[in-house]
Amino acid sequence: MRSRVSETVRNYIRGIPKGDTYLEEAQFGLRRILPLLDNLPEGGRVLEVGSGPCIVLAEITARFPKLTIKGIEPMSDGFAFFDDFVSKMQSEQAEMDIYLGGYESFPTKREWDLIFLVNVFEHLPDWRDFLSFVARSLAPGGSCVVLCPNYGFPYESHFKLPVVVNKRITGALFRKRIARFESENESTGLYRSLNFVTLAQVRSAAPSVGLNLKVNPEIIHEMIERLDTDPAFRQRQKWLVFPARALSRTGLLNFLLRLRFVQNHLPYMQFTLSRAAEL
Repeated sequence: MRSRVSETVRNYIRGIPKGDTYLEEAQFGLRRILPLLDNLPEGGRVLEVGSGPCIVLAEITARFPKLTIKGIEPMSDGFAFFDDFVSKMQSEQAEMDIYLGGYESFPTKREWDLIFLVNVFEHLPDWRDFLSFVARSLAPGGSCVVLCPNYGFPYESHFKLPVVVNKRITGALFRKRIARFESENESTGLYRSLNFVTLAQVRSAAPSVGLNLKVNPEIIHEMIERLDTDPAFRQRQKWLVFPARALSRTGLLNFLLRLRFVQNHLPYMQFTLSRAAEL
C-alpha cells in the first residue's frame, strides 16, 4: 500500500502519546499529498506547514530526493510533547529539513511550488494572516492545499463536542470535559489552539489577499470510507457512521456535494489556494 508509512519511521514514533493516531493521520495525509508530489518537476520546492511529529515530512523526504522539501513546526499549544521526538527524528534523519518555529518568522519569498497543511489550519492563531503568507510565498503556478475540519459544521472533532454558538460558549459549557481530555492526552492548551475556522470564512477572505480558492468536496467520500476501513477513526467519530453511510448509499450525497451551501457545512474540507493573477 503506497500510503503506508515505512517501518523505519514507524519505529521512531513508538512510545509517543497517541502515536497510533498520528500514524493513521499521516497515512491519510500521504494519500492526499503523494499524487501532488508525483506531478512536480525535478527540483520542485515543497513546504509542509505544521509537520507535527514529522511522519509525513520524513516519508516524503525519503521518497522524493529530487525535490526540495522543508517543514515548519512551531511546537504550539497542545503539542509541546513533540519537542523530544522531533529532536530525535532530526538526529536520525539527517536529510530531513525542519524549521522549528512559526510561519510568521519563517523567511520566504515567491519560491514554493506546493505548500500543504494536513489538520493544521484549524490551529493557526491567525489563519487570515496565513493567507497573506501563502500569497507572498507561492512560486508562479504554485498552490497551497489545506485539509482540516470545517467548523461550519457544528461539531468539534478533537474533543468530540457539539459546537454551541461559538468557541467561547462551547468552551465554557464543556470546560471540565475539555480539561479532562487535555490531561488524559497530555495536550494542555489544545482547545485554546483551535480557531473554529469555517469554509465560508475562507471563501470570503481569500480574494482580499489575491488568492483564488478551489474546493474539493469529494474529500468527504474518503472520510466516509475511513469510517469503514480505519477502526480507530471510526471509534473517535462513531456518531457520524450512520448518517454518513445513509447519505452515501442512497446516492443523495453526490447531488448534495455540488451545492455551495452544503460544501460550506460539511464536517471536513479540502481546498486549494493559488494566486489569482496566475489563473
